Amino acid sequence: MGGGRRHASLWNRKIMRHSLPAIVLAIAATAIASPAYAVCSSCNIQTKTPSAREPGKFDYRVSCIIDESGDEVNTVVTAATDEEAIELTKKKGC
Repeated sequence: MGGGRRHASLWNRKIMRHSLPAIVLAIAATAIASPAYAVCSSCNIQTKTPSAREPGKFDYRVSCIIDESGDEVNTVVTAATDEEAIELTKKKGC
C-alpha cells in the first residue's frame, strides 16, 4: 500500500517542478503588461480644478493612449502647471 503513496509523491514533485517556472513567468508577464510600465506618447488634460488639499496647485485628470495596446488610461495627479501634470502622469506609467 505504501507504493501508491510514493508514486503519488513523486508525481506531485514532478508537477511542482514544472509548474513553478510557469507560474513565475505568468506573474512576470502580467507585471510587464500592467499600466505602471506603459509608454504613452500622447496625453491630454481632461479636467483641471483648484486643489483643495494643496493650495496653489491643481487637480488634473489626464488621459493617455498606451502606445503598445492603444488603450486609454485616465490618471489623476496634482501639479502646479499643465506641463508638470503631463510629466507626472508619464512618470506614473500613464
